[in-house]
This record gives sequence, C-alpha cells and structure tokens, in this order.
Amino acid sequence: MEEEFLALDEELLANIKSSGDEESDVEMQEPEQLPAAAVAPLKWSAEDSDPLQVTAAADPFRWRFEESDVLTIEDQKPAGTGRTAVKRGRGRPSTKNCSFKSPSGLKWSADRPTMPPMEQLPLPGHVAFGKGPAVTVTNAVESWILMFDDEMLRFLLRHINEKLRKQTGQSLHQRPLDVVELRSFLGLTYLCGVFRNGTYNGPLEELWTVELGNAIFRGTMTFQRFQYISESLSEVNSWSEAKRLWHKLIINSRTYYGCSGWLAVDEVPCCVANARLALCCDAKTLYMANASATTQRQSINKEVKKLICDYKTTARNVTLGPNYFSLSQCQELLESQLSSIGVMEATAADRPKLWPTPDTHIVYHKSSKLIPYYNKALLCCGVSPEVDPTQAFLLTYQTCQQFNEQSQRYSTKFATPATQEKKAHTFLNLLHLVLNTAAFNAWVLLRLSLKGDAKMEQRDFQRQLGLFLSQQRLQRRLKRRCTTTTLGMRLQICEILGQSTQRLLNEVKLEAKKAQSVGVINLTQAALPQGVSLSHRYGDKHRRCKSCSKEKRETKARTRCQQCLAHRCGNHLISRCYECIGLQAAQLPEGNLPNAGDN
Repeated sequence: MEEEFLALDEELLANIKSSGDEESDVEMQEPEQLPAAAVAPLKWSAEDSDPLQVTAAADPFRWRFEESDVLTIEDQKPAGTGRTAVKRGRGRPSTKNCSFKSPSGLKWSADRPTMPPMEQLPLPGHVAFGKGPAVTVTNAVESWILMFDDEMLRFLLRHINEKLRKQTGQSLHQRPLDVVELRSFLGLTYLCGVFRNGTYNGPLEELWTVELGNAIFRGTMTFQRFQYISESLSEVNSWSEAKRLWHKLIINSRTYYGCSGWLAVDEVPCCVANARLALCCDAKTLYMANASATTQRQSINKEVKKLICDYKTTARNVTLGPNYFSLSQCQELLESQLSSIGVMEATAADRPKLWPTPDTHIVYHKSSKLIPYYNKALLCCGVSPEVDPTQAFLLTYQTCQQFNEQSQRYSTKFATPATQEKKAHTFLNLLHLVLNTAAFNAWVLLRLSLKGDAKMEQRDFQRQLGLFLSQQRLQRRLKRRCTTTTLGMRLQICEILGQSTQRLLNEVKLEAKKAQSVGVINLTQAALPQGVSLSHRYGDKHRRCKSCSKEKRETKARTRCQQCLAHRCGNHLISRCYECIGLQAAQLPEGNLPNAGDN
C-alpha cells in the first residue's frame, strides 16, 4: 500500500500541458470589452513576459483581510483581550529584566535581544495572482480545465470503458461513453452539489422528475445512465489508481497560482478512510496551494518541508496548526527565510516556567518571542516588527479548516446514488475530493483573472460550470436527427441553451410536411415530347446501371429507361402509373394507353 501520494516531481511541472485538444468542447464567449477595473493592468503577452511570473497591476479581488489589518505601530502592545494577566504572589520578587527557563532547558529573556543571531525578515508583501493561462480566463470552464485537465478526463474515460468491456448482457444504458458524455456527467455531478446541499435531501432521482427536478438533468442523460457511470467509478478501491488523479490536481494547483505572503499549514478531516489530509492554503484567498494525503503518520519536519517546498527563501509567513507546531519547526522555517506563527500549549516542554508575570508579558529567545494568549502562548519566529502577531494569528489560523468547509459546501458527494452511499469507496470518495478542490481553486482563479468577475459567488460559479460542461451534449442531442428525444424534450433543451424554440418548431413542421407530402410531376414534364415513343421496359441483357457505374459500383440490371434505353437498377428507376402521376387518359400519347381488347 502506498503510504503517501504527494506530487513534488519538478519534471512533471515542467512538462505540464494545458487543455484544449477537443475540437469543440464548450462554446467560449469572451466579453467585447473589459470591465473598467480591468482596463488599467497590462495584459499578459507570451512574447514579452514570463507566463509564470505575471502579476496584475490592479486587482479588484476582495481579500479575506488586508495588509493594514495585521500591522501595528508598536512592537509590544499592552495586555488586552486574549492575554493572561498573572498576579504575583506576596513576597515574590519581581522578574522584570530576568530570564525564564523552560523544562527543556531553553532560556527565555524578558529583554529584547539587541543583536539577534539571524536577520529579521521583512514584512510579507506578496500578492496572490494567477499564472500563465490563468491570467486571462473568462469563464468557469476555462478556469476549471486548468485544474481538471484532459489527461484526467481520459483516465476516467478509460476506467469506465474498460469495465464495460468486461461485462456481458449489456443493457441500453451500459453503452460505451465518450469524452463529451463524461464531461456532461461531471457537469451534472456539480449541479447535484448545487441543488442538494440542504440538511434534508430527497432521493437523488428527484432531480430527474418533472415535478421536483430540473430540465437539464432530463435533457442531458437518463438517471439510469447517470447511476451506471457512478457505479463504474466506484468499482476500484485502490490507492494507486486514485493517486494518479490526486497527483495531477496538485501539480495543476501549484502550476497556475502564485500565493500571497500569508500561508497556513494544518490537518483537516479526510473523506477517504484511513487517510490523513494536510493542506497548505493561502490565507488571503483560501486557495489550496499544496496538499499531502498519507495513510501513515510521518515526521512533522518532513511533511511541512514538502508542503512549503515552493516558497523557501521568499520571506512569506506560515501559520502552523497544532499538529505541525514546535519551536524546532519554526526555527527550521526561519533557516529557509520563512517566518512562522503558532500556539504553544501550556504543557509544552519549551514553554518557560513562572511565566507570564505582571511585569513580563513577552519573552524572547533568539529570533522567537512568546506572547500570552489566554491560557496558552503565541510563538512568533522571525515575524517582522511591523506585524501584530495576535491579529495575524486570528486572521490566519483557521484558513485550512475554512477551505475544507467552503470547498465541501456544494460537494459533489451529494451526487452519490443511494446504492453507493453506505459503502466505502476509496476511488469515488477521492474523486469527489478532487472535483471539489478543482472547482474551488478554479473559482479563485477566475475571480483573480483580468477578465473574470471578482464578485462571482461560489454557488453561481459551480452552477455555471455544470451548465457549461453539459452544453455540448445538449447540443448534440438537439441536432441529432436519429435520436429518440421527444419534441417536448428538444424544446426544453432549446430553453436551457437559450435558443429560439420557434425556429425548432418551424424545422419540425417542414420535416413533417416533407415526410407526409406526395410528389407531383408537372404535366408539361410528364407528357412525352412530340415524335417520341416509349420502348419496352426490359432489355435483352443485364447491363450495368449507368448511375451506379459513376459511383464505382457493379450493379447490373435488365430494366432500362423506356425513352433513352439506358439501363437503370431499382434504386435509380422510377416506375409509376399514370393515375399516380396525376395524368388523365386523354393526356397520354397515342399507343401508350392499352386497349380494353388487349386484356
């Protein structure tokens, strides 16, 4: 069993390919003119700039907090909310300007070091931005394809069709599917998360009903077909298979996004059984920049190094969760030129004894300092003096938990059929995690884009994504003449796609009229020219049909045209009586109307 699947292969990052090998996946529409807020920044050009180092000059994105929210004029603020004031006992001497010793043997001083052994890091000033194609994405599906690319789609497609080949006695809804239908399945999966995220949800098949459902579900595919695809994806319970999708998502997430100066590392609940999920998220956007999913616990130092490997020597700040926090870990981050903030428990071995006191609220050890925080202590290592550590911690310490909750708000797990809900499916559960993360990260990228809508809500983004992914299959069902789709369903598809229903009605009317009409020959064309007589219908020998010979076919026939005597097969010879043609007996030339005495 694989202990871990974390994508850190730099060669794969260099060889990453963008989506777009389909001929007409989804119709993309770009606005004719950029909004006013996006006109000022310079557009990205592949000729004169590096696509991995592009930053927007002005971004209307609404950050979770601004830089001014974490700044302070004074390095040491007076005791206030969240800081414990400890009374000094009677007769106890003052500990001002003294040192405190921790159980581990560390000495903490009440005086700030005059010459710290390591250089103080500057204020984190990085701005979050999209990289490469993410700079100019215009809609939900363009942004989503950067996260969930064609390689991942083809992997799912092969998995479903391979399972289908092994089955015997296939029914109608068990036919092979192509990439267009797979996209539509994923689109409906996202829409299920939008429509079924309530506390109490009815059966999944309600979405396909006329009374309680939505037309896009009925117009895209049947419920039996949707259920079959879900069951096909749940057949594999292998970490090795699920690992491929996860690796690709991590690579794409790291490739198309540049983090701000405030990061957070923490562990969150994992939907896959027996797995631990550690995240590295951007505290200002909640974007998941890196992640690690493991089946066994590893050393803290090794796991944190993997999560922040892209940000060494960048002077960013990292807020560490309780499972990854230690003084030694903070010092290692400082060696990589990363400042850090975390909470030290009251029982920690590095916490000084007999502290805090009424005279001493902050103690120092090299480039680290401890600040009283309720009954615990807030440890800051390498943090700039311009930053208020308490305020910075309050704004960043719940980042990973907030990402996990918000990405699961419209979870694709709501699309799981009732037959699969109570079963533990490793592959299907991880697929839901990948789809949710891809949609959330794509939502952030679209709002950061120069051509995106910075005010778009998460629900609107996921709804637009589901509609876009289903659009091509709806177009196919609407235009395909041999389909069994009823006229009522085709009218609903027109309404979903925003097309004219009157045009469809006119086309159907013409088709019906053409199918039910009887051909009529003009009398001037039906009448034989003067001096022309008709010969016998059958020739002496079988000869090649003149029309078939032009198509390089070897059809031979004895029948021939009674006027020009050219041989014609049954496919190219029209034989109709004069009553069906519409001619009167008096209109026929002499000799063409048999006499009654001949019978």
